[in-house]
Amino acid sequence: MMTAIDPHDIQFKKKHINTQYLINRNEIVFRQKFRPKIKIKHKKLSSSDQLEATCQSAPAHPAPHLTWFINNNKVDESLTTPYGTMKVHRHHHGIPLSMTNTSLHFPLTTLQLFPNRTVEITCLSTIPSYASMGEGFADIQNSTVTVNVVRIEPAPTQLPVKIVSSQLNLSARCHVERLLVILAIFLCHIYN
Repeated sequence: MMTAIDPHDIQFKKKHINTQYLINRNEIVFRQKFRPKIKIKHKKLSSSDQLEATCQSAPAHPAPHLTWFINNNKVDESLTTPYGTMKVHRHHHGIPLSMTNTSLHFPLTTLQLFPNRTVEITCLSTIPSYASMGEGFADIQNSTVTVNVVRIEPAPTQLPVKIVSSQLNLSARCHVERLLVILAIFLCHIYN
């Protein structure tokens, strides 16, 4: 019975039918059974592209909160689109479980990236602790994927041109001079 919980004992763990849950100041928390799932639109991008991804939490109670990180830095929430929570058909002891969905639209131009590098994208799925602010999480899961940032060469604006020196090398110049002398002698011989 929940009233028998010592108020100083903020959390205690209990296994029941292969599901972990916490009783946290009279709030039952059903933990996530697996990590959040990240889907990336393109796994290979150029440094001028926009990174697009979605994240879905595992079912839990209460619904998890999702936070995006890129290279271990929290992403500004204005670059994310939360799709809210969705109740799943599974219940645990009469309590409905919910999943959370969100998407990320991140311009890679905001990062100081070099071509042929990788970017780590992490989706953090948390259930807050209700004991008090700053006491951590009742449940936490994360998932990380890597995206390759490739160098894309610009298209050529014209066909390649072979640059030739204005001065011919000495042996070619001598060869041309000999041919001109022979031609001059031949022409003199014909017209005389």
